[in-house]
Amino acid sequence: MFEPSSKKIMLSVLVVCFAIQTGLVYSDDVDIVLSADAVEGRELYHDGSCQVCHQLWGQGGFLGPDLTNASSRVDETRLASLLTVGSGQMPAFDYDADQIRFMRAFLEEIDRPDVGRGQLRLGDPATAVTPQGAFDATVREKVSPVALGGFETFASGVCSACHFPFQTSVVGAPDLSTVSERLDDSVLHEVLTNGRPERGMPPPVPALSAAQQDQLIEYFRWLNDNRADLMSDWELRQGDRRVDWSRLDWWEFR
Repeated sequence: MFEPSSKKIMLSVLVVCFAIQTGLVYSDDVDIVLSADAVEGRELYHDGSCQVCHQLWGQGGFLGPDLTNASSRVDETRLASLLTVGSGQMPAFDYDADQIRFMRAFLEEIDRPDVGRGQLRLGDPATAVTPQGAFDATVREKVSPVALGGFETFASGVCSACHFPFQTSVVGAPDLSTVSERLDDSVLHEVLTNGRPERGMPPPVPALSAAQQDQLIEYFRWLNDNRADLMSDWELRQGDRRVDWSRLDWWEFR
């Protein structure tokens, strides 16, 4: 057990750390000037209570993904689907075309690496190589022509919004590099058509054509066949995965 004097010292250290963090956060002079459309999007973000489930620069809820850099990974079609149809635990907001445009403007204008990133950079902070970025670069360099179409569909946001390379994602989406071993083609077609609502996976929106499904299955098969080589290159591209906190922005968000 700690002596009373030790407890006082520990509490004092915590108070000092909190004071230093507060000073660093509020002394930052970085600001973002939003366009009129982005301001409208910010109002929609708060009116819809998006911050209850999502984070911006590390602030907000943890039920949904961090949206700080969402515009870099979610295309316009996927965003429109998410805002009008919903996905999994995310409800539909039934936004009209103007509201979708406002939200898109807001997400695009806050997606600035010089201000902060919503994903901890586990690779080299100088180059900002993220696990997802390393994976995309690895696949684009090595993907076979027959699997390329499936990768493009995967990377568009239909799958990559939830699934993470070579591991279960933070939202519980499984590693798809081994899915061709677990499920046969008929089951995969069923999942790519209707999703798995009982496991939290909604039907893909927009719906995938038969050709897109075939391309995705071919991509999954190629991913599984080349998994060891892809993982090796993926890890190599990220360099030293240990985080050098002295080289990161204060707590990663400024």
